[in-house]
Amino acid sequence: MSRTIRLVALAAAASLAGAAPAAASAGDGGPVAHASGDPVAVIPSLIQTRITRVDNAIGRLTDYVDDGDAAGVDRTGKVIRRQLAAAMRGAVYYVKNPPPPVAEDAQESDDGPVVADPPTAAFAVFESFHSVAATVGQLVDGARVPVLDSMSSTLFWALDSRDKAIAQLHALEPPVDPEAEGGEDAAATIATVMPGLNAHIDDEAQQIRGLQADATDLTAGGARMLQLALAQSLLTQTTVNTIWPPVIDD
Repeated sequence: MSRTIRLVALAAAASLAGAAPAAASAGDGGPVAHASGDPVAVIPSLIQTRITRVDNAIGRLTDYVDDGDAAGVDRTGKVIRRQLAAAMRGAVYYVKNPPPPVAEDAQESDDGPVVADPPTAAFAVFESFHSVAATVGQLVDGARVPVLDSMSSTLFWALDSRDKAIAQLHALEPPVDPEAEGGEDAAATIATVMPGLNAHIDDEAQQIRGLQADATDLTAGGARMLQLALAQSLLTQTTVNTIWPPVIDD
């Protein structure tokens, strides 16, 4: 399996683990995925530093919600929105300005970490969108106004921004090269990584349906918030599958 494909697979695996509130990282500029015997995919700092700040803010947000601190929830929600927007701007810049191709002998070397390719790095931002959606969704159980109103602002900002980011990346896709080689050794592309969003949305839907079934402290406002979030996420999934249809094996 090529190094590029392994990095995409690792990023997808990390996204499933990302159902937990924080994405895997090792501090500012740290790797987002690692498996024994595989290279570490390092997300460029113009993206990773922002993702790290989002992760840190998610932890604070959880504490503020638990404490019923509406001012803290509102303040931290603004940090999450600002830093996540900056992470996406960094991803767009990286897609538009990719690094020079790595020499073939360097690709085959397993010495040290490698910088993630633009599609894989961009997908790391979508992992962060998912972390925000999953965390806020879980915290709805037990939340009350005005904390719930502030949480709603952050949740639907994340869902709306994810939709806009999908459209951005789709617009940046180059024309399909009919002579490009496929298979395991093919380079990662936006089209090969973006279907991974289905795993995010399936996880969010499962969480919301579970809360709808057995949450013990869900207000009417919280229940409506979750229902609207579920509807929007499922529409997002339809968009993803329309732009990048699932590949069906023969």
